[in-house]
Amino acid sequence: MSTDDTSQTMSAYFTALGTGRFQQFFTDDVTWTTIQSGAVVRGAGAVEEAINGLHARMPDLSTRRLVSAQGVAYLEGTCAGTDGGERIPFCVAYDLSADRIDAMRAYGNIASLMPPSP
Repeated sequence: MSTDDTSQTMSAYFTALGTGRFQQFFTDDVTWTTIQSGAVVRGAGAVEEAINGLHARMPDLSTRRLVSAQGVAYLEGTCAGTDGGERIPFCVAYDLSADRIDAMRAYGNIASLMPPSP
């Protein structure tokens, strides 16, 4: 994937993210890995549900930077903790293939914000 294709896919994904319906941007076997806990969510529907649950627990989400290259993207941001304390910094790394996201890795202290696994 070219850098332009990656940027366009990520832009469309982030637009759809606000609607709560975005699994069309994932491969069927997409994974979300929370590095802090080692937890892995697999499959487009399960990952969409986990991300929606995570965002519900991330009040005042703020993104700082999105960087795209050939088939990869990195998002840096912060969110308010659920206890109203200090902001929680995070970074998400995205791997893309054929205009779809096939893996995401979340770095930072967000494991406690992830919804419980089904």
